[in-house]
Amino acid sequence: MDKLDRQLLALLQADASRAHADLAKLVGLSPSQISRRVARLEADGYIRATVALLSEAALGLQVEAYVAVAMASYAPDVVRGFHARISALDEVLDCRATTGDSDYLLRIVARDLASYSRLMNEQLLGHGDVASVRSSVVLDRIKHTTSLPLPPVTG
Repeated sequence: MDKLDRQLLALLQADASRAHADLAKLVGLSPSQISRRVARLEADGYIRATVALLSEAALGLQVEAYVAVAMASYAPDVVRGFHARISALDEVLDCRATTGDSDYLLRIVARDLASYSRLMNEQLLGHGDVASVRSSVVLDRIKHTTSLPLPPVTG
C-alpha cells in the first residue's frame, strides 16, 4: 500500500459514494487510475463492502445498549444454538466472543426501553444457555466512527 492508496482509503471511509472523477481530482490521478486502484484494494481485501450508514434516530431506534453475556454451558451444541439465535436478531448489531468475566459482548439497538426489555426477556434470557447478563444503556455518544485507523506509509 502506497501513499495514494492510503489517501484513497481515507477518502472512501469518509464518503464511499464519491464518484471516481471526484476522487481523482482530490488525489491527483485520472478516474481510470482510481478505478484500477479501487478494484485492486477490493481484490486485496482492504475494502470489504460499500454500504450506506443509516441514522438510528431517523429510524426511531432510541435505545442502544452493550450487553455482557456469560454462558451457563460451553457444550458445542449449546454454543451453536446461542450463536444461531443471536445471529437471527436484527437488533443485535455486533456480537463478539470476549475474554474476562463475560463470554460475549453484544451491541443492541431497540426502539424504546419496552422493546429492549422484550428482546432481553424473550430472546436472550429464558433459553437455559445464558447464566447472566450485564447491560449498559448508552446515555450519550461521545465518539462514533466507522473509519478504521490506517497504517502509516512505509518506504
